[in-house]
Parts: sequence; structure tokens; C-alpha cells
Amino acid sequence: MRAVAVTVIDWFGYRSGDRSPDAEAAARLEYCPFINDRCEKIFRDGLVSGVCSLKQSTRDAVVCCPNRLYGDGYRILRDIAEIAFGPGWELVAGPSAQREATRRGAPVVGVFGKRWGGELHLPQRNGVGSYFVDWILALVTPAGLDRFVAIEVQTIDTTGNYRDSIDALREGRQVIESGAAFNWENVNKRILPQVIYKGNVLQRERKCLGGLFFVTPKPIYERIMNRLIGNGQQLPPYPLGPGAVTFLSYDPDWVNGQAGQPAPLVQTGRLTTSVVQIAQAFIGVTNLPPMGAYESAIYAALQ
Repeated sequence: MRAVAVTVIDWFGYRSGDRSPDAEAAARLEYCPFINDRCEKIFRDGLVSGVCSLKQSTRDAVVCCPNRLYGDGYRILRDIAEIAFGPGWELVAGPSAQREATRRGAPVVGVFGKRWGGELHLPQRNGVGSYFVDWILALVTPAGLDRFVAIEVQTIDTTGNYRDSIDALREGRQVIESGAAFNWENVNKRILPQVIYKGNVLQRERKCLGGLFFVTPKPIYERIMNRLIGNGQQLPPYPLGPGAVTFLSYDPDWVNGQAGQPAPLVQTGRLTTSVVQIAQAFIGVTNLPPMGAYESAIYAALQ
């Protein structure tokens, strides 16, 4: 894929041009405010990149680090808990959920995922592959597990190199363009097959009553819908239930964000559909070209 001009929009959690003390400290310490730890985006030579979001000159900015979507104190987990289980739940680390529910005499939502007690280790498929999802939210009562939902968080990979932009930011916080591009083909090759596979696995879980939640930035959400159904349409909506897949998109509110603070997240899209609809659309069953398209193309070539 040909590299195009991109600029860094979010750097170590703050707008690239933000020269506030907090923004400068985050860059100096290579600190990610969304996970309260060192930034995990690292070049092959060991340099910490700090890039949260990139923008091509003619397109909207795109979050390219999943940790950027954990802003506002893991807001996405709270939002999904409310959608799946109703309002008012306190989130606790998954391994302590049973103990907390028993102590309180009331249900709690246990979170299984990185920095929340660890991901769940599940068996591989024929020794390869994985059933892993990024997050599990489990509604746990004093009597045990009531039900759960699974969450995947996906951003976008890049091709090319934006190292020049990082070097300029490190040398006086200069914002310059460099050559890179978004790897949109991964939507087709990796993201959608992953949604379909994991959605089918979860459909067989009798206590996964809310299905799979799939969280992306808005540009990826839109690309998924265009790939599946086209023409700016969406897949048919379904109620929340076993076999459901709920797409949620979030983006930083760069327009209204304040200097000295990471831009807050805004939910920019939501659709609950079924894994069957996604699979059918992915293989083209619901988005076929006009009948006789091959015949017309042959006739046109023969003229």
C-alpha cells in the first residue's frame, strides 16, 4: 500500500500541539494516561512512539492504539455493562467478583482483562489459534455466575513509516507530516473473520446472553459497514441476545477537548446485529452484484 502524508494527532494521550505541563510530562516520562503505565507502542529499535491517533490530510483522524479507547477511566467497560446488564453496576477485578458479591450480598460485574485481574486462558483449537477475547464482563451474584458478555477492541494498523513525525515531536513538539498509510485491508483479512469466528464460539455459550461487543473508532466502524452492506447502509438490527454482535464506535472529542487534558471519548455509533447476518454479508450473500454482471462485462469486452 502506497504511503501517504499523515500527521500525529494524539501523542502520549494529548493533542500533538499541547504544550501544557501535563502533556510535556507525559511525553518526557513516555506515559500513557489511559492505562496509567508506560506507553506500549514501541518501534523495532526500542523507541517508544507514543502515537495514539493519526490523520491523513483528506480524512478524519483515526485512533491507531487500542489503549486510547480506554480513556475516561475505561468508559467503554461501564457503557457495555449498562447495555448488557442495566444501569448502576460497580466494576470489580474479575478474580475478586465472587468474593465481593458474597461480602455485599448483591451482584457485581467482574472484569476479566489486562490490568483487571488478567485475561482468561482458554483452550486452543487443535493446538493452534485462540478463543481469546480482550475482555469479559461477568455478572456475578452471591450464588455464582449469572451471565456474561465478551468484548473485542480493535483500532487500525499502519503501513509505511511515521518516524519523522515522532522525531519532530520529540525535538520541540513540532507537528510535521510523514509517509504512512492505514492498513484498511485488515478489515477484510483479519477483523471481520475474527468477529465471525468468535461470535460463533460465543453463541454456543449458554450464559453468554448478550453476545459479543466489538469496539472500534468510527472510521473503522464505517469501513466495516461499507464492506459488509455497502452504499452507506447498515446490517439489519437485532435485539441483544445469544449470537448477537454489537458494534460500538468511540472517538476522542478533539474539537471540544481542553489543553492539558486528554480529549474525552464520545460514542459515535452503535448497532446490534447477528453473527449470521455478518457472515452472510461477508461472503456476499446479501450484497450481490446485479444478475448478469459477468455476461455484461463479457459483452462489453467484445465490442
